[in-house]
Amino acid sequence: MRYSKRLLSWIAVAVCLFIAVPLAADELKVELFDQAPYFQPKRATVKAGTNVTWTNRGPGLIHTVLVVTEKGESRSGPLNPGQSWSHTFTGDAVIKTSCEIHPHMYGIVIVGSPSAQLISAVESRAPSPSAPGLSVNIVEFPLPIPNSVPGILVIDPQDNVWVTLGGGGWGNIAHPPLPHFARLTADGDISVYSTPTPASGPSGILLAPDGNLFITEIMGGKIARFDPRTKAIEEYPIPTENAWPTGLALAKDGALWFNQTKGNKVGRLSPDGVITEYAVPTEKGNPTGMDIDSKGNIWIAERDGSKIGCVKPNGVVIEYQIPTPKAKPSGILVDREDRVWFAEREGNKIGVIENGKIREYPLPNPRSGPFFLAEDSNGLIWFSQVFGNRLGVLNPTTGRILEFSVPTQDSWPGGIAFDSQGGLWFTQHLGNKVGYIANPTAAVRAALDQEKKNNGVVPARAPVAQNAPPSNAHNH
Repeated sequence: MRYSKRLLSWIAVAVCLFIAVPLAADELKVELFDQAPYFQPKRATVKAGTNVTWTNRGPGLIHTVLVVTEKGESRSGPLNPGQSWSHTFTGDAVIKTSCEIHPHMYGIVIVGSPSAQLISAVESRAPSPSAPGLSVNIVEFPLPIPNSVPGILVIDPQDNVWVTLGGGGWGNIAHPPLPHFARLTADGDISVYSTPTPASGPSGILLAPDGNLFITEIMGGKIARFDPRTKAIEEYPIPTENAWPTGLALAKDGALWFNQTKGNKVGRLSPDGVITEYAVPTEKGNPTGMDIDSKGNIWIAERDGSKIGCVKPNGVVIEYQIPTPKAKPSGILVDREDRVWFAEREGNKIGVIENGKIREYPLPNPRSGPFFLAEDSNGLIWFSQVFGNRLGVLNPTTGRILEFSVPTQDSWPGGIAFDSQGGLWFTQHLGNKVGYIANPTAAVRAALDQEKKNNGVVPARAPVAQNAPPSNAHNH
């Protein structure tokens, strides 16, 4: 079916989620929320001339509102929780609502008396709900500090989980930044530590062979080194102001490499505490994820440049352009075969560089937002889906991708890591929890076995959540 250009020009797009509460005939109050169902009803009808006011109720995310009509575009700009923006609609229109920042959120508003054809045309463009992932038993550990936004985690030889609790101030998260990181034991005991710099926003974390932890302070502009034995913390200020340090990698010579997302540089902290900085060739490349290969090459994900960079030990940078435009790579992983894997948060793909060539694997569901990656003992590549609220696993041999749902809705899965027993741990940015899958390998095997029994179809079921026992929290 075809529609005239004039007919389609009346399509208006309003960005963000809301719960619509009609007041007077010419006024509509709209409240934005972070969690599903995002707004109710999904389909609202108002008369022409209605003034719509959007108010972000959060509680934790920044949203935007975009209105596109035949007369042009109107943008709210970023709306922090508690802030509002208004727009008056004239004439008949059908408004597809979605969030510029969080495109998985959407709805439909009908203004005036548009034709049934126009309504049908716009509603057909609304994305279908993503298919649920496979079921798996997940234990969830609630964290003792509210809105701590758990970020990246590492696991020590005793299988203690170390996780950053830096709060918000990044990724359109409006919660205040915090100075914390924590240790979580298998029996649920949680010890919370703080950096000397207040509101430093610990982000990346790395475990060194000597047992020390290195932490990037995204808001503090420093690198912290923490000794778990003595509890001593030493901080190293980064020369570049407002650098936003994120990903980390440790070289064989003991030098610590780190990204500067806003500084658009890569830094090197020598064993004697001297920082050297190397500029990223692409302007506003804004590197985030980082890893190191067996030859000592540092690999970086240039989020806003849609490139993967390779920093040689001498500081020379080689860049690889990702085929998908505006892919926004985030996490990066070098596997046991020196293949370089990366997550395309906006490209909605998992990519790999092998022998200098890039291959991409599209995810089964749209707007999933792949974020962080980890390799299991079988060589499978696991990744978190920050917008899809799932964990994915990719088989490099077959290219097959399976997905597992996270029980807590809209939890924003983030960092992931494996313990010595093969258990998978992951953070939930907005869920404020750490999740755990005891035997992910068995979960994959069971899914494939079930698929064979059902002639190639794996029936999706609701995820199974098991609450962890109450934790003992200690502050240091």
